[in-house]
Amino acid sequence: MHRQGYIDLYFADACHFSLTPSVSSAWQKKDEQILVPSAKSIALSLFGLMTLDCKLYSQTFQGTLNSEKIISVFDQFTKTTVKQTIVIVDNAPVHHSKAFKAKIEQWREQDVYIYFLPAYPPELNKIEIFGDS
Repeated sequence: MHRQGYIDLYFADACHFSLTPSVSSAWQKKDEQILVPSAKSIALSLFGLMTLDCKLYSQTFQGTLNSEKIISVFDQFTKTTVKQTIVIVDNAPVHHSKAFKAKIEQWREQDVYIYFLPAYPPELNKIEIFGDS
């Protein structure tokens, strides 16, 4: 229906950038050191909504994301929609907060519908894999 122009379909996700690396594990040869340069920095966060044809709506923030920031993105996004819009979201805690869930009905009244993926299968959220292609 999206490709035929009946609805707009968006996939939503967040990402974070920082000069402080977060490498949880790595493989290396015995007695070999792997050095990762780092520096203290303020993290930048981005929350984006993207269509299958790569139309992107996004906002950046300093620091980490929380429900208030995600709600503000959705509030601004709904002002730009012109037809029935479906937004696919994952199961991040901010999407299940009381504040976020309280806004879902208001967005529905603006013809924007939130659809939650099943318990985190990232392969179903197209925005997760756009960068891998």
